[in-house]
Amino acid sequence: MKNSNFNLKGILAFAFSLVMVAGLSAFKPLNQDASKRLRYNFYYSGPATATQMQVENPANWATGSPQECGGGEDRPCSIEVDEAYVNPGSTPTLKSNINLSTAQSALHSTYYVDGADDSSISIDNKAF
Repeated sequence: MKNSNFNLKGILAFAFSLVMVAGLSAFKPLNQDASKRLRYNFYYSGPATATQMQVENPANWATGSPQECGGGEDRPCSIEVDEAYVNPGSTPTLKSNINLSTAQSALHSTYYVDGADDSSISIDNKAF
C-alpha cells in the first residue's frame, strides 16, 4: 500500500510542476526593452494660435520635415513618442491614447505640450 501512495504523490507533484511551468511561460513581459522599441517624431501642424484643444488634438501632429524648435514655452513644435502611441503605416499618425497635456504661455496666451501618457515622450516647444 505504501508504494502506490508514494507513486500517487509523485505523479501529482509532476503534474503540478507541468501546470506551473506551462502557466508561467504563457506570460511575456508587456514592455520590450525601451532601447529596442521604435520612436516616432511628430511636428505640430495645427493653427499658429495654438489653443489647448488644437495642441491636444492628435490630428494636428504630423510626421515630415523637421522644424526649427529650440527651447521655448510659447508654442508647440515637436514630440518624439514610443511606437505604442502611433498608428504605423506609410503616413504614421498619433493614436488618441497619447493624451497630450498642455500648459499656457504666460506671455502669449497660447498653449504648448507639457506631457502625455507616454512617460518616455521627448518634447521640444519653441518661443515666439
